[in-house]
Amino acid sequence: MLSEVHSRRPVLAAVVAMTAFAAAIRLYGIGHQGLWFDEAYTVMLVKLPLGRMLATIPKTESTPYAYYVLAWLWTRVFGHGAVAIRSLSALFGVALVPVAYLVAKRLLASRRAGLVLAALTACNPLLIWYSQEARAYELLALTSALSLLAFAHAREQPTRRALAAWALASALALASHYEAALLVIPEALWLAVVHRRRPATWVALTFLAACGGALLPLLIKQTGEHNAAWIRKAPLGARLGQILPQFLLGTGSYAYTALAICGLAVCLAALVLLAKCGRRAQRRRALVPAALALAGFALVMAIDAAGTDTVITRNLLALWLPVALTLGACLSLPRARRTGLLLAGVLCAIGLTATASVAADPTLQRPDWPAVVRALGPWPSARQPAGATRLVIFQRNVWLESLTAVYMPNTSNLRHGKPHRVTEIEIVANSAPPGSREHWLCWWGAGCNLEPSRLAAHYDIPGFHAVSRTHVRQFTILRLVSARPRRVYQGQILRALSRAGSPLYGVLIQRP
Repeated sequence: MLSEVHSRRPVLAAVVAMTAFAAAIRLYGIGHQGLWFDEAYTVMLVKLPLGRMLATIPKTESTPYAYYVLAWLWTRVFGHGAVAIRSLSALFGVALVPVAYLVAKRLLASRRAGLVLAALTACNPLLIWYSQEARAYELLALTSALSLLAFAHAREQPTRRALAAWALASALALASHYEAALLVIPEALWLAVVHRRRPATWVALTFLAACGGALLPLLIKQTGEHNAAWIRKAPLGARLGQILPQFLLGTGSYAYTALAICGLAVCLAALVLLAKCGRRAQRRRALVPAALALAGFALVMAIDAAGTDTVITRNLLALWLPVALTLGACLSLPRARRTGLLLAGVLCAIGLTATASVAADPTLQRPDWPAVVRALGPWPSARQPAGATRLVIFQRNVWLESLTAVYMPNTSNLRHGKPHRVTEIEIVANSAPPGSREHWLCWWGAGCNLEPSRLAAHYDIPGFHAVSRTHVRQFTILRLVSARPRRVYQGQILRALSRAGSPLYGVLIQRP
């Protein structure tokens, strides 16, 4: 017994070290990037009273309530800043590392597999990206992992306690994100077949079905609002082609194609290891997560065929751990110990390289809205007359208007009606990052997510003349000023932009 305790200490120390490393890499620079459109909606929601937030979610979101309730409570303690609200997702991401270890240890019956999984989880760029985003995706990954951990226990020992734990964890996963069903449903079918003779199995399944049914009215309401209809704009084949590379590399990197090929080659080599060096029992264990992942993918494709298209990588995060578990089973074989650990190290190195390249390149990050606001400068300035206002015009992107609600809270939309006394007009355009593809295939919030626009050579707004052009990251800001306050109508702005050939998405009023 004493020797077993001593043998566990190095393993425990390694898991703690990897968890600490995961915390460091997820918290580093967590507030550096701007809050993008989706995150801005999170901030706007959690600033509302709880009842009003719950009433608004069906109109604006495509996910259930769990994350927003947790974020609402979290921000009441830590505030609504970028670091504060993203730190909740970082907490989920850090907790995922020890959970991944426990899942692999139980499902694959191997501490070495657990350590490999913990390392892959800590270094995965996709999980790091969503650990730094104020949305529900990292909670989806964590709750799906908890469901898989409980499934591993219930599959081997279907006691009442184990089945109850699985039902509760799976219900929490569904309450976090509907796409958790891609893992929960295959788990449920597995338990229903293997342990169909146990009454406790059917009690657990009935409870889970009731929880899923309780979410149906919200799902129907959100589907009717077409909150996720934008996904169909991107070809399905292109989105399917993103899944495996992004599971390995996240959303961007230097030499992305080369790193993706290298990572996929490592995965193929791992499967060869399993075929050549794996014993029958080890292969059978590896088939369990592989079967769950394939069943989940088949399910999402069936849903797509039925007319509900939700196929993008972040919606499949519930399947990341089963896929990683399959790799972990291949890379932790005792008969190929050195080779397996070397390949695992290569995958971790690829992940850290991709993560570092995103951190070093602003074009791979979320737009730097704080820098844009700093370039616009405070309002009013000391030289402005009392009561004068400033107009801030954003071109070619409807999303910018929501973002300013976070970074420019003293603004409102310019509407039809009486004119405003304006002394300054700022026109903001944005370019596409170098090498970015069609903006509808860049759905994860990086700079390529913004549809590009160009400033016109001239804007015919009577009484105003251009005084400066400022370049900030991918943005260009044209400043127009008037020597005295001018009465400006919305229609006047629309006509001027139309004559300049500039599409308009948002005009904001900034008052003293």
